[in-house]
Amino acid sequence: MLSTRTSSILMRMLMLCYLGWLAASPSSAQIHSQQWKQILRQTDEAFFKTEEAQRIGEQLMLYQRVTGGWPKNINMVTPLTQEQREKVLADKQRTDDSTTDNDATNIQMHFLARLFHATHDKRVRESFCKAVEYLLSGQYQNGGWPQFWPNPHGYQVHITYNDDAMVNTMLLLREVAEAKVPFEKALTTKELRKRASEAFDKGVDCILKTQIRVGDQLTVWCQQHDRETYLPAPARAFELPSFCSQESASIVGLLMSLPHPNDQVKRAVHAAMKWFDTYKLTGLRLQRTFSWESGERDVQLVEDPSGSPLWARYYDLKHCKPFVCDRDGIPRQRLEDIGSERRNGYAWYCDRPMTLYDTYSQWADKYDPTNKVPISLSTKGANENGLLNLFAPVTADPSLFDAVVSPGESIQAAIDKVDRDNSKPYTILLRNGTYTEKVIICRPHIVLVGENRDSTILVMAETRETQKVTEYDGKPVGNGVVVLQEGADDCVISGMTIYNNYGTTVENTTRHQMAVFGRATRTIIVNCNIWADGNDALSLWAPGGDGMYYHADLSIRCPGVDFLCPRGWCYATRCRFFGDSRAIVWHDGRGDKSKKLVITNSHFDAASPTVLGRYHHDSQFYFVSCSMSKNILDSNISYAYTDKVLDPCPWGQRVYFYNCTREGGHGTWMNNNLAEAEGSPEYHTVTAQWTFNNKWDPERTVRELWPYICY
Repeated sequence: MLSTRTSSILMRMLMLCYLGWLAASPSSAQIHSQQWKQILRQTDEAFFKTEEAQRIGEQLMLYQRVTGGWPKNINMVTPLTQEQREKVLADKQRTDDSTTDNDATNIQMHFLARLFHATHDKRVRESFCKAVEYLLSGQYQNGGWPQFWPNPHGYQVHITYNDDAMVNTMLLLREVAEAKVPFEKALTTKELRKRASEAFDKGVDCILKTQIRVGDQLTVWCQQHDRETYLPAPARAFELPSFCSQESASIVGLLMSLPHPNDQVKRAVHAAMKWFDTYKLTGLRLQRTFSWESGERDVQLVEDPSGSPLWARYYDLKHCKPFVCDRDGIPRQRLEDIGSERRNGYAWYCDRPMTLYDTYSQWADKYDPTNKVPISLSTKGANENGLLNLFAPVTADPSLFDAVVSPGESIQAAIDKVDRDNSKPYTILLRNGTYTEKVIICRPHIVLVGENRDSTILVMAETRETQKVTEYDGKPVGNGVVVLQEGADDCVISGMTIYNNYGTTVENTTRHQMAVFGRATRTIIVNCNIWADGNDALSLWAPGGDGMYYHADLSIRCPGVDFLCPRGWCYATRCRFFGDSRAIVWHDGRGDKSKKLVITNSHFDAASPTVLGRYHHDSQFYFVSCSMSKNILDSNISYAYTDKVLDPCPWGQRVYFYNCTREGGHGTWMNNNLAEAEGSPEYHTVTAQWTFNNKWDPERTVRELWPYICY
């Protein structure tokens, strides 16, 4: 019998052989999803004389939009069925998806240029020239390009350096203008080459206009810039205005390739190289890991004295401090502070500026030795020379708060001072310590923030049967350490441990022991430990099941059942669940088919074999980029009872997964099946706003309150 180590080695060898076979089979009827771009980047002249190259060229021309450009992220190499051809042909008139993002249009143009060189097919030439016209048509008067046109939406209108979209466009147009291989003169006209040259020059002017200034100092560039003000601009939720190293390095590389740089270009290059050298990071290394057992991969930034210099992708515009960001749009310091999907699915650190150092030395010596900037890859980076503290503690300023409560003082008294019809956030800071009172939130817009989630502790022992406070201000009160009354809407709780410890201090039981119980809507709970010794630890049940709830960065621990059990719409991200033998999640979605419980980037574990979840009313569950330990049973969420039917649940079992893993593997129940959900959502569209049907944006609220709840 082979040892575990030998088996692992053989498995890796087989995988490498398989990938090698894929790479060697470009004419296969089914091209591997990661191979088609490599095929379009072919440069072998013999290949372009083959029938296979001509077949691919025909498909590229079929995919070309009426605009002259192409859409992105589509495998245009694999042979199409007749049905697929008809669909592509029907999409040809689209004007909303032509782009240069992710190398689209650029990569097709390179292939067609080489195909024309081999075949001299006039149709190929016409297709290529139409694509050049498309690139020229997208340029703004100021010289910049958006990433989509002619009908961009939202952030797509910005001048876009992201993923080198504009730089790649400019480089291609320059090669066309200069008739460099593969863009021979026979492929274009003299007039078209002249226009391409003029467009390139205008692009350089735009680059110089958009370089970020801090006072009178030039620095680098953002990924996007406003097309009118030239200021740094945001794109996707996690792409914030910033100093951006990766795209700036490509821009500097382009500027140093100019044969006759003027004084403005020289100043731009010197300043950018000075910035790169000032803000490089040293003594660090990106460490990537992969588990063959669970399929999980991860990336960490670790200390390594021998590590080559790195740069963060983003540095904030105020302090020039590196940050990472999740889809909630909140800048964070550490990779582990964001969910696994964005942590592993985006390039947060790079070494691209390092490739410029030797080039810059030669360039400066040739063109401007007097102003050459002294730079070195061997000096300590900003994180080691004291310029930056990468991971400084994040704390809120107590003076910002409307009220501050210390141990021994009453939280309830602070809440009761707020006007009953309060219409704006009222912020209350709880100092570190232990509070043993039941907290009843009976006002809207209360923001309750602990000084530290592990040191600010609200604890008491209570069950439904033993609770002493059953009525407050003339209204019934539920079981729980913290209770949100009906009408206590738009409340935020952050930075504390809330623990109902009845089961370990009074009676060994797991009957209902809520840590948080609520009948309000638009409730936000983030950065908390929610612990209970019994069932239904976090129970938000707005009347009629019509509540909306948002959770992030919670540790939810409970040996009972259904310890996350919302009624209505709920979104939870970056949470850690720890159970013990009984179903962890539950959902009540009666009354509206759009009600759902969505959990992303979260981890499930248990002390013993435990069911992921259950339901006994109509419900809907989504799990995206979640991981399960081996103690989460290899079985799907299902109806809670086998001996009785409390509710026939006419909408049936609705449980959807994407990119989820389980230690030890899993059955087909956890395979990606978002396509089966109503509307077939893409994983990246499964967001908080999507969960709430665009009726509520809790992450905007969190961003606005970040000075208070920062962590």
